[in-house]
Amino acid sequence: MMRTPIHGRAALTIHGLLVMIPLASGCAAGGASEDALEPPAPATPIEATAAAPSATPERQAEAVDSATEPAAAGGIFTEPQADRGETTFDEVCSDCHTDSEFRGRAFQSNWGHRTVYSFYRTVRSTMPDDNPGGLDPQVYLDVVAYVLSLNGHEAGESELSDDSPMREVRIDPDSEG
Repeated sequence: MMRTPIHGRAALTIHGLLVMIPLASGCAAGGASEDALEPPAPATPIEATAAAPSATPERQAEAVDSATEPAAAGGIFTEPQADRGETTFDEVCSDCHTDSEFRGRAFQSNWGHRTVYSFYRTVRSTMPDDNPGGLDPQVYLDVVAYVLSLNGHEAGESELSDDSPMREVRIDPDSEG
């Protein structure tokens, strides 16, 4: 059998699926503890592929997100918002996930270097599993605020919103980018 190189959108799709497998596998398995997960290999940069003319504007924005310097880690959500996100997580997300899947070594390996916006966009477009994108946009923002609080981000004065600097802030508050 002859192997052929994968280019353009196919490479981006495969890369996206490989990144999502650990996140989605917890849902299919009814949730898995962090200790049960082996940390995956770090993602390979795809900036050259993402900048190709065939790349979608959304993929190009993600490449820009990955290259942007992180801003100060704290202050893009409030404590009450993270509390609402925790309530939603307990009521909706915990059917398939545990909160330990969204913190710790395995989660940071997959998401720590990525922006809050990239995580928000992924969650918003793929969850819940039985109704992707079916929740109110504010509910997704609240859940992301909760995940940020799980990962050491400090609450601030303003709620996480579509206008927040999500493209400048990394999931890991100590990440150098």
